[in-house]
This record gives sequence, C-alpha cells and structure tokens, in this order.
Amino acid sequence: MRAYLGYYLAAVCCLLLSACGGGGKDEPVAAGEAAPVSTKFTITVDTPTDLFTAQTADFSLISTAYAEAQTSLTEGSFAAVWLDSTGKILERIDITSWQTLGNGTYVIEAGTRIRINAVLLVDQSPVPDITVTIGDTIPPHLYMVPLTEERIAVSLKSSLAYYALVQRVLLDESWGIFEEIFFSPARSKVFLFQQELNAIADDLEATLLPKVGLQNMRLSNLLSLSIVQNMTKGRMERFVTEQTSAEANIQAILNDGYWKIGSFSSNSGSGILTDQMVYSGQGSETGETTISEYRWDKNGVEDISLTEVFTYLSGTTSFGSDDITHQVLTSNGWVGLFDYLKVEVATAKTVLLTDAALDKDDETGVTMDAKVYPLVDKKIHDFLSGKDNHYVTRYIPDDATFQAGAFGFYFTWRPENERYLLCDNRNNTACRISPVSLPDTGYTEIASVLTDPSDAANTIDEVNGFKLSDNVIVELISDNFFTARYWVNIAADNWNVQDIGTWAPINVAGKAMFRFEVPAVIKQLSDNYPFDQRSLFLVEDRGFVHIGESLLDNETFHFSGFDNVAKQQIFEAASRDNLPPFGVCNFGNGFGANMSQYLNAVTECGGDERFTSQAASALADQHLVQISEQGDISTIILRSDNSWEQYKNTLLEAANRQWTLTDEGYLQLTPNTSSPDIFDYWSLTSLDRARGILAIKVYSALTDSSDQISTLMTKEYAPDQLAACTSQDSGWDQATTSPITKKTLAQYQEQSQLCKVIWEQRNPRFTETLLIGQTGNTSDDKALQFAGDNSRYLKLSDNFEGDFFTGNYIDEDGCKFNIPVRWKLEGDGTLYYEAVDGSLNERITMTDTDGFRFAIKAFNHQTRWQTDETLQFAADDGEVWSDIVSLVSASSVPNVIHQELLDNPETPAEGPIAGTILNDGLECAPPAPPPEPAP
Repeated sequence: MRAYLGYYLAAVCCLLLSACGGGGKDEPVAAGEAAPVSTKFTITVDTPTDLFTAQTADFSLISTAYAEAQTSLTEGSFAAVWLDSTGKILERIDITSWQTLGNGTYVIEAGTRIRINAVLLVDQSPVPDITVTIGDTIPPHLYMVPLTEERIAVSLKSSLAYYALVQRVLLDESWGIFEEIFFSPARSKVFLFQQELNAIADDLEATLLPKVGLQNMRLSNLLSLSIVQNMTKGRMERFVTEQTSAEANIQAILNDGYWKIGSFSSNSGSGILTDQMVYSGQGSETGETTISEYRWDKNGVEDISLTEVFTYLSGTTSFGSDDITHQVLTSNGWVGLFDYLKVEVATAKTVLLTDAALDKDDETGVTMDAKVYPLVDKKIHDFLSGKDNHYVTRYIPDDATFQAGAFGFYFTWRPENERYLLCDNRNNTACRISPVSLPDTGYTEIASVLTDPSDAANTIDEVNGFKLSDNVIVELISDNFFTARYWVNIAADNWNVQDIGTWAPINVAGKAMFRFEVPAVIKQLSDNYPFDQRSLFLVEDRGFVHIGESLLDNETFHFSGFDNVAKQQIFEAASRDNLPPFGVCNFGNGFGANMSQYLNAVTECGGDERFTSQAASALADQHLVQISEQGDISTIILRSDNSWEQYKNTLLEAANRQWTLTDEGYLQLTPNTSSPDIFDYWSLTSLDRARGILAIKVYSALTDSSDQISTLMTKEYAPDQLAACTSQDSGWDQATTSPITKKTLAQYQEQSQLCKVIWEQRNPRFTETLLIGQTGNTSDDKALQFAGDNSRYLKLSDNFEGDFFTGNYIDEDGCKFNIPVRWKLEGDGTLYYEAVDGSLNERITMTDTDGFRFAIKAFNHQTRWQTDETLQFAADDGEVWSDIVSLVSASSVPNVIHQELLDNPETPAEGPIAGTILNDGLECAPPAPPPEPAP
C-alpha cells in the first residue's frame, strides 16, 4: 500500500477530537434544557425507498438503491427530540414551521441551537408514526441525524452512524469522549464532531451497506440484523479507542516499524496488502526510510501467506516515469509523485516526511505524530473496520481477539503548506473536465468554465457546468459573489440546485486556478464522489482543464496502524479455513425475489470468491456441468466471444445467447438477446479448487415479475479432461478370447461405486430421459458409441416389450454383428441389457460425465465362457472393463448385416479387434455363395 502525504491515508480522515472532556454516569441531566432560540434547518431526505415499502421497485443493481430523494413527505413525517446524558429521549423539540421545496428538500424551524444531542427524526412511511416516549430510546423505524449544521442530509449512512453513537452512549450510560461537547456545544467543536461522524458514516457505507439488501425491508428490520449490530458496534469501539489513546514516542515507533493493512477486491482480482514503514535514524538527518510491501493474491490455491513484492529504500531506490501516479505543484511546476514517503527528521514527538520524489526544499512536507493504545482482548474485526481493510475480516473468526503485547497506533499528520494534487495526466485524460452538454469534448481554457450571471441556468439542460460525480454537476457563476451552484440528481432524472457555495480565482506557482470547497451536504448526496477531500481546484495543463484536490495547511488527517505483534496476531488468525464451509447454501431461495434479497443471499452464502476478469476468461470453452436430483445433465459453455451454449442431456438448445461480467463481479447470462429483460445473474459464492466445483447463487429475472433466487452447483471440466476409471479391470486374453482375470458381479458393483465421481450429492447416472428422449417418439432414439472401439454401438429404442425396451448391439468392423437385445434401467441408474438369443448380458454404470461424454464401468458375461469347461465361469462371473461413451442419434448408426463366425477356427483372423466383443480372436465365416443359376 503506497501513500503520498496521506492522499491514500486521508480515506480515513477526520477522526480526531480537538478536545476530549470528562464526565461520568452520575453527571446531572442538563444538556437538554430548551434554548429560547429558533434555528432554521434545510434538510434533504435522501433515503432508500425500499426500506419502508413492500412494493417491488424497477429492476436495478443494489448499489444504486442506497438513496432516493423522498419528495412526498408531509409535516407529520418530521419530529425532533433532545437526548439526555444516557442517550435516552429527554424532551420533544418544537418544530414551529415546515415547508417543502418539492425536490426532496425541506425547510423547518426548530426550537434548539445546533448541538450533538438534538436529533431530527424522519418517518418516510406513507402513514408516518413518530410517537416518542420520554425516557425511552429512539424508535428503530425512524431515520435520524443530529442537528449539528443548518444544512443537513438525512441518509441511510448518516442514520447508521448516529445510531452507532447512540448505542454506545446507551451502553456506557454516558457521552464519554463527547461529554464536553454535550454540555458545552461550542460551534467549532460541534463541527468537528460532525466531521468525525461523517467519517464513520463513510466507512459504514463502504463496509456494511454492500453486505445487506434493502428492498421489502423496514429500517427496524435492518437495524435488528446481527451484521448491522456487530459492524456499527465495532466501528464505534475502534473510534472510541483511538480517541482515548495516549501520546506515543513516534521516533520509537518508526525505529521498530509499524504496519498498515489493506485489501483489494475487484474484477481484476482480490487479496490482501500490507506494508511496514521503518526509519533507522536516531533523530539525525542521515537515517534511511524503508517501506516493505507484502501481498497475497487469493486467486490461487494457497492459504494466506504474505510475499514481499517491493522494498523502498529512501537512500537508493530509484524510480522511472511509469511509477508516477499523481503530481504535486511546486515552485518548479508540476512534479510527479512516486507514492512513497521518506522521513526527513524524526523526534520523539513529531516526524517530518515528504514524498520520495520531493526534496525538503520543495516545502511539500507533512508533520506527523502518533498515539498508542493497547489491543489486548479487543476484537480483531473491530480494528479492521475501515473501507480499505475490512475485506480481511472474512478470513478471521468473528470472536478472535488480540492477545497480550499487541498495540495499535493512531497517526495524525498535517501539511506544512497548502498543496495541490493532480492526477498523472501525461498519458491519459483521467482528470479532465468536460461540459455536460459535450461530455467527449474537454474544456481547453479555464475561463470557459465560468457562466455569465445572465446565462445562469434555469434547468439542467441549460447548465454550462461539469460533472463532479455521477449525480452532481457544478456550475460556476462569474458574478460579484463568486457563486458556485451544485445541481444534484437525487430523484429519477430530476436535477435541482441543492446547495450554493463559492469559488475563488487564485494563482499558485505561476498557475491560474479556480478553487472551491464542495459543501458537506453535496458530498453526502454524491454518488461515487471521486475525491477524499472537499477542497478542489481547476487548472489548465497540457491543453485541457483538469480537476484536482487541495490539501490544506493546518488541516489534520488520520490513519491507523499496528505494531509488529498486532500484525503478527492478525495474520496468525487469518486463514481460508475460517471461511464458511463449502457446500449448498439455500438461504434466500424462492420466487417473488428482488435484488436486495439476492444481495442478502449472496452475502449470507458468500465465502472467498467472486467472478473476476481472469476467472471468467479461464472459464471460456470449459464444460460447466450440472446434475439435477433426477439425474438430468445440463452443461453450459462460455465462449471467448461472449456467446454461450446450453446443452440438456448432451443436446444443444439453439439460441442467440450472450454473457457479460458486471462491475459487481456477477456473470450475466442472457438466454436470448432478443429478450434482454430475461436473464440470470451468477454470483460465485464459494469455490472448491481441488475438485473444480463452483457454488453459485443465481438470480433469474423473469418476464412475469416472479423473479427467482436459487442455488446452483456446477463442476468444471476441460474439454479433454474426462477419463475412464480402469481400476480392477479384467484385461483381455486373445488366446482364450476371455478375460485375463475373472471378476464377480459383486466385485464389479463394489468397484463401480468406488469409481463413481459423486460431488455434492450429484450422482451421475443413466436415465430414461437421457437414453430414449421423448417416450413414444422413435425419431429421437439414441445409441451409445464406444470410444475404445468407435465402430461399436449399443442402439436403444423406446419400443417396449414386457419388462424391457428393445435395441441392438452393433459392430460395423471386423466380423460384423448386429445382435438384437433387450434393455432396461435398474434402480441405481445402471444400464442392463441382454442378447435376445441369450448369448450375453452386460451392465454399464456411468461413473462420471463432462456433459457430453460418459465414463463407464461395465460388467460383461458371455454364456460361451460359462459353457467352456476350461474357463469354469459361473453365472455371476465375467469381465470388468471401462471406456468412454458418447450419445449419438440412433438414426446415425450404420445398418449392419450380421456376419456369422466359424464354429471352430484353428487360427485367429488377421488383426482381431481387442476388447470386449463377441468375436474377439475368432475367424469370420466366408460370405454365403451366390445362388446357383437355375438349370
């Protein structure tokens, strides 16, 4: 994991309290006294509709369903209360006025100052019920957000964050580290409180929400889930622990080395990253910084085992231009960054660092200090609760705790000067901005981004602005107030100005820029906000206008680390053995499903896997075989051109089929491209690599709205993988035209079961559907063709006589034969047939299948062996043999005329056919002479 001055580390920023007051459980209840003031609050309600209605929404992936502007709320949907010193409801706050702006935004006036225990409650049900009882806790069906700012957004993640805080206050019966702000709500401290709560909300959004579905649930149902309880409680435990940590000797920490732990998971692959930073200096400027990076890719078969992939040494490691990922503005212009920190100076209290690409004279350093806290007896999961490392917890038992000697670190760094970060735009357009009306044409002059006041847009179609994220457009007005308008789409295609900010022209190191700060509420409403910070800038560079991120002087950022002992304990606890056991998981299966239920099912049944680009490519041309309880065999083949084929009982079902890999790691299989609304999602929930078996959760989108969730187990076969199981085969003696080793029927039955490849209770066996097709339809009759001698066929008819079907045993080579037989299926799926003339009988057991061919184990008994006094075969003695057979159309079998054998041949015929056929080693009788002409 690489980091430039906290560009990476700032993802977990804003967790520092500027003051942590005391206070205990016996403090008097004083914070809830009504203030003789009224404050106007502008509130956007941006919450998922699915959490209060049973109505099935239009089909969409769950990632788009966390928020939806609630435009039809009424005055009765809102209430406000004060919480007392133990987290319970103290008193209701009067809301003296209410109005709606018609776009999911509402304005209220409430009789309170801004404070952390004044809570807005929202019930978005069609018939709202906000009945609160003094002395009780907040009802779980209500969204909640503290009234800490005049402009706020009510969202699912903000409700979860405040819920986590209130649950901790209820547990402690105290506001703990927030006690001082609770009693003395200075505005600056309340602002910092909200920043910290927002950071917790961001982590919960990244780690919790992707694991739970929302549709057809109520908020109270969501809050009752154990996963929600555990993750909100754990995230708050980490936060409180970090805030109550003690000042540490950071130089000593660097001398020993500290660890950061992260993870990655995408369609490109998944795994674990960790790095250690060590500084060998003792307060001098001659020390060396070492950053050692380790990695584990889960896509192989190995258990978690970190491998060193790179070591950076500040004194010797050199980089090339390909290593640059970002740029920073210095007095010498834009300088590429190599994303590795180096220590310039270290003391016991503070450290000065900068990027490997920069010099101390560039004035682009940061100062860093640290706090330390013991981890003994604390849950490992709780301290891997950030969006960058929570993935690791899937390998760690839920109840695993740190042992003695483990410590965590809470680092704080501050830029020495303002600095401006830009993407590496030398070879790409990653941070160009474009007019929303011309998304493929980038702005080329910074002035063209501005809009004259007379041209300020009335509708989204008139906006001269650029996209900040998927649903946010920024419009900069060149008026005397330097107005920045933020258009947000939070309800279908309904764009509205949700907030007003300002922008400023600045000049830094000879570069003309426009700087602006995104309002906090806009960042909360933004889908896929692409930056860590809200301070942004625009600049012309390389012929285009680019957007970058400002790191501000004196602004504090934070990240967490572990000492050597804690890191070791984490990876001692981490193992694939801690994943859910491989097997069938039926959670969530049924009709009337929706994507939220599907996500819940995938989460509940999920182990260590997802489909990646590499995994999907590796599946190309492989046979994905499924066997039903009834023995029906279905096979899917994904082709590299994104088509796919479906076979049922080895027969191709012709259709124009397409597959694709979604951003969520699902395979989307469309059976007919002319009906794109009918498709399946496949989510890989677990994988048995040793056996090549995939456990898959399937979402079937159907036309009649009765969508289905099901479980699918499929076994992967390479096209040439199937092999016969030859164990205990009899062998063949050409001289005696009989088996080398006589076997009994009981021996055959035992060995055929040992050879059977039964996986997850999927038993390969012959069925009437497989062998005869549609009963009564002779046009689809089948035949088995033997790979060991592909001139031989067992032709099967569905004509029924007595207890048997009829058929023929045919060989078109050598001494041709065509023997009428009768056949049937035994209870275990064994195919039994016997010659009508009584000359032989045989049993064939399917032991494995790749969906096209069948591995078989067979037992053959011939009456000539039983009547031969030298062989002395009993009625249950015979030959055990193995082969691969294919299913072909009976109409393709040649019409063979039976050729008789010589009764007592003295020598075998030329080139006798080896194997189990009736005439091995025997000579053919001469063709019948033509009839003599009539006298």
